[in-house]
Amino acid sequence: MTPSWQRIWHPWGWLLLLLAVITVMPGIDFRVTGWFYDPQLGFAAGQNAVTEFVRRHIPRLIVVSAIVFAMVTLTPLLRGGQALAEMTLRKAGFLAATLIIGPGLIVESLLKPNWGRARPDEIVAFGGTLPYTPPLWLSDACSHNCSFASGHAAVAFWLTAYAYLVPPRYFRSAMAAGLLFGLAVGLVRIMQGAHFVSDVIYAGAIVAAVNALLARLILNHRGSAA
Repeated sequence: MTPSWQRIWHPWGWLLLLLAVITVMPGIDFRVTGWFYDPQLGFAAGQNAVTEFVRRHIPRLIVVSAIVFAMVTLTPLLRGGQALAEMTLRKAGFLAATLIIGPGLIVESLLKPNWGRARPDEIVAFGGTLPYTPPLWLSDACSHNCSFASGHAAVAFWLTAYAYLVPPRYFRSAMAAGLLFGLAVGLVRIMQGAHFVSDVIYAGAIVAAVNALLARLILNHRGSAA
């Protein structure tokens, strides 16, 4: 049986605590964004070849990786075997479903067009003209392609889906790698004045939850990062 302290400090518990903190303490958004903002130069630290490469190409490369991985996963179907075929179809279906539902439907189609949260470089505190909106407040400050949640970070955090496809002994390492990559891409978007840290954390939470849920439903995966 899992000790009670381990259940209390399960990674999902830490995530919920983090979400609560950034939600009730909006000053964190201002503090982190302020690290990269100069009143004279704006968000100049985020305007270079590396950060622009991340903004322009990383989401596409991740989607391509999913397509390639799914195609490679499906090749055993050509060799026959019902059990093998069923599992490969499940893996490919899991990748497609998590990518479409998490970053696609929830973040890009539901939240970003409708939540109305202005981006950091659009609000008064960082040289813009619009008001700041806390992450869970619906707003009309932004009319389209808004700040909440971060689409780039969501796609990057989606890489945690691969953790459910690797051998169990590599689960934690693969999960950690996906989370760190999501944070790195999210940091780039913060540096560019495109998202608040709360946009990034909520994107990660949404995608991680979708991945975990669909891993249970599609792959019957019972593991965790605990």
